[in-house]
Amino acid sequence: MEEDFYDEGGVVCPKCMGDRTVDCYCGGDLCFCENYGERDCPVCHGEGEVSEAREETYFESQRRMHAAFQSAMRQSDEKIDD
Repeated sequence: MEEDFYDEGGVVCPKCMGDRTVDCYCGGDLCFCENYGERDCPVCHGEGEVSEAREETYFESQRRMHAAFQSAMRQSDEKIDD
């Protein structure tokens, strides 16, 4: 039985949480993923772990996307109020 060992200095991938795969949303019969609904995680590339620097880059990207979404929602609310 194969056991999973993580390298020292690595952390669990924040995208797939160490599962190594993420859900695929290609579209049913047109799915291009080999596993019909799952694909290798785009952050850890199926490894299950990333470096601390890559983890921080992922979280920074998430913070920027959240801020952009919040800004868009505020602008949308302002246009509705006008």
